[in-house]
Amino acid sequence: MAARVAAGVVTTSLLLGGGFAWAGQLVYEPINPSFGGNPLNGSYLFNKAQSQDDNEDPDAPDFGSLTETDLFLQDLRAGVVNDAINDAKEGEAGRTSVIESSTLRVRIRSLGNGGFVMHIVDRRTGEETTVNFGQPSGQF
Repeated sequence: MAARVAAGVVTTSLLLGGGFAWAGQLVYEPINPSFGGNPLNGSYLFNKAQSQDDNEDPDAPDFGSLTETDLFLQDLRAGVVNDAINDAKEGEAGRTSVIESSTLRVRIRSLGNGGFVMHIVDRRTGEETTVNFGQPSGQF
């Protein structure tokens, strides 16, 4: 009799408790981003790939080999070119600045109203390049 009562209690509890159970579709969402999943894990995967990449570009410049003198000369050259461009932008039309080095000759000619033309000659190869920065119209 006790077995019947126990079976009845189990059956009743299953019938009554079953009404609260919900069924839904199982959706797999990977925890490890290496196996797919959220697209926001792209940076994680990229950084993981970069950390494993031991290939080096043979043509990459070695910035660690520059001395203080080299860095100073680069800054000095950049300042001279910047001054020449500012003179051309702010100067009257026809004003010319020339910068010469052992390998390059750069001539910057003002067009007036902020425009200028830069003519670059490579002394080693004789190659000439002209860049026209035109006259700004104020419209884009």
